Amino acid sequence: MNDSERFQNALTAFRNGEWARAEQDYRHLLRRLPNEPSLYVNLAAVRRALGHREEAVDLLKRALELAPEHTNACSQLGLAYAELGRLTDAESAYNRALQLDANHLGALNNLALLNAAQQRFNEAFELYRRALAVEPTNPATLQNMGALLTNAGRLADAEACLRAAIVASPDDPGSHVNLANVLTKRGRAKEALPLLTKGIIGRPTAADWHSNLLLTLHYLDGPSQQELFAEHLRWARIRTGGLIAIKPHQARTRGKKLRIGYVSPDFKSHAVAFFIAPLLRGHDRSRFEVYAYANVQVEDATTARLRAACDSSCNVFALGDDALADRIRADSIDVLVDLAGHTAGNRLLAFAHEPAPVQLTYLGYPDTSGMAAVGFRVTDSWCDPPENEAFYSEKLLYMEGGLHCYEPPADAPPVARAPALSNGHLTFGSFNNTAKITETVIARWASLLRSVPDARMHMKFTTLADPTTAAQYREWFARYGVAPGRLTLLGGNYDHGAHLAEHAAVDVILDAFPYHGTTTTCEALWMGVPVLSLIGQAHVARVALSLLHQVGLERFAVNDEATLIERACYLATPSGRADLALLRGTLRARMAASPLCDAAAKSRAIEACYETAFARFEVTALQT
Repeated sequence: MNDSERFQNALTAFRNGEWARAEQDYRHLLRRLPNEPSLYVNLAAVRRALGHREEAVDLLKRALELAPEHTNACSQLGLAYAELGRLTDAESAYNRALQLDANHLGALNNLALLNAAQQRFNEAFELYRRALAVEPTNPATLQNMGALLTNAGRLADAEACLRAAIVASPDDPGSHVNLANVLTKRGRAKEALPLLTKGIIGRPTAADWHSNLLLTLHYLDGPSQQELFAEHLRWARIRTGGLIAIKPHQARTRGKKLRIGYVSPDFKSHAVAFFIAPLLRGHDRSRFEVYAYANVQVEDATTARLRAACDSSCNVFALGDDALADRIRADSIDVLVDLAGHTAGNRLLAFAHEPAPVQLTYLGYPDTSGMAAVGFRVTDSWCDPPENEAFYSEKLLYMEGGLHCYEPPADAPPVARAPALSNGHLTFGSFNNTAKITETVIARWASLLRSVPDARMHMKFTTLADPTTAAQYREWFARYGVAPGRLTLLGGNYDHGAHLAEHAAVDVILDAFPYHGTTTTCEALWMGVPVLSLIGQAHVARVALSLLHQVGLERFAVNDEATLIERACYLATPSGRADLALLRGTLRARMAASPLCDAAAKSRAIEACYETAFARFEVTALQT
């Protein structure tokens, strides 16, 4: 094989995700051509893909020593720095590339991505406009612009941009996955699934895209628990089959504190923070040491607060999965806790290396990891009755008093008077993510609204600021017999206190199904608004049952649609409205005194789960 053939083989292997073969070919070529800068650039891309970002930086610096004006090396160096969290260095590298070539598409795109990650959206948009002026049909630019438009809530523009990207490059899997994200945000998860599948087939190494598919399945009313379980097992079989566990683990020294490690991409301003913060602070430091592994590219004030609540913390965004596993093992973590499941930014592949003797998943995802390496899942008996254990790869650990510990927001305004007292009619509401509100959900809500003909519907979420998305929901309601005049559709409010104040317009929240709300339910309850929820069998459709039980409102959790409508009809009567008004005035105090907000008790409960799991490991270790 001559050098040209080997180079083409390396490129093909890289495109197919065959990293080891690509690396072997590039290293062979470098032995023959040690002064060829492009080989260092390409090898750096392979090492980045394998998670060796520091080495990638060294390779790219070597390329620039050989060719100081190698524009692509500058752009790729910026990308490696960005993955290491060295954002200032990344920006400098991108700007150097653009000084060399103002029209370099890679640098324009990558600098725009960096600006977007730092919420400098106007600068990102301008960079994409510059890139599209250079090459209007460039699929990478169209794809990235589509993702930025998606995050900005301009979903119709995002959809058009991504469909143009697919026309420009029909086989580019990224455009299909990004378009799937847009459709999912618009409540069209069923249309998104084939696009996600196509993306996964197009890039078989993309474990995060496959995780996205798993999450999206939960928005649909169709898949059975067995089907969901099988798909999670398939993810684990494909994604973790070749990974090597780091064993054996030693039993801890008697009397030593148990070291708990939390791994999460959500140690930032995120819904998970409301639930994990009180537990981090509440751990008994005489018996436990708490470590945080934050997978966060751009830290914020919440990151700082969460890290300060731990005995030790570090940002692991720059670490590959094997390096993260090495770090966890070096910290001698006894119980490693995944807080993300198959949500964005998860580090499940690090768990596959088994860096801790006991590994479990908790809080952030409503289903199994599917992984043999994760031995336990923390839940409660409302979310998961015993028969649900058949659909988890983990052993279930039941948290006494309920799965969630809610920390009420400091910026919450006072509870407002029930609007029905002034309006003379009931106003139902939903503040849920529109990804959960599919046409099937709208059909169910429309049936309820037809049964209470003077009631109104008040929906609020960031995506509803997009006119075409709001129009789609009005069309769905009209299709099922609810006139547009009965609807109020509002976009999101980035001021959290103002968002909470919007509950003053609503008498009763309608929960999504099958994917229940969690943070939205807790916020509604704190604002004095009960949540009427249809309960299913899978965890994803039982979260409200747990939350409502904890505050003594289990009567708002119903088991079938007929009862849902019956309950709604009662609440619309004068007696029902009077009950709602009374509840409105007492619910916040009731919630504050409930198990849901009892951080001390929940801290002891989660610790009991960790001790139970670790005791089982110690027994097994003694037996072997």
